[in-house]
Amino acid sequence: MLPKQSKADLAKKQKVVKDKTFELKNKNKSKNVQKYVQSLKQSVEPRPDPTKVTVKKKKEEEKAREKELNDLFKVAVTQPKVPVGVDPKSILCEFFKAGQCQKGFKCKFSHDLNIQRKGEKIDIYGDKRDGETMEDWDQETLEKVVE
Repeated sequence: MLPKQSKADLAKKQKVVKDKTFELKNKNKSKNVQKYVQSLKQSVEPRPDPTKVTVKKKKEEEKAREKELNDLFKVAVTQPKVPVGVDPKSILCEFFKAGQCQKGFKCKFSHDLNIQRKGEKIDIYGDKRDGETMEDWDQETLEKVVE
């Protein structure tokens, strides 16, 4: 495996090529000069690792195959309309559920699978306690509380 070249080393090599090929490209149009210039340029350019290239190609082919299968066998998914006054992030994205949402974080619907388990938001300003208040007490219970 070849060691990685730093940007400074690459810049130095490019400068050497520029110095060696100074005015050769424009003055002499012979094939020998052109071959010499090309060989110098190729010696400076970093060569990609063939194993990485093959792995990258395999991944791209796998993605293309998966996309093709999804396109062939996808079920028609429809997103329900959002009622007025309801936050769209409280509704699970149907496309995400089917594994077909292309919008990602830009999607206005929720991609949290636990959202269905969550209920409505709790009203912290309303009183949810029993309906019995101090106004409904009779004289005896008031006297017991005061003692």
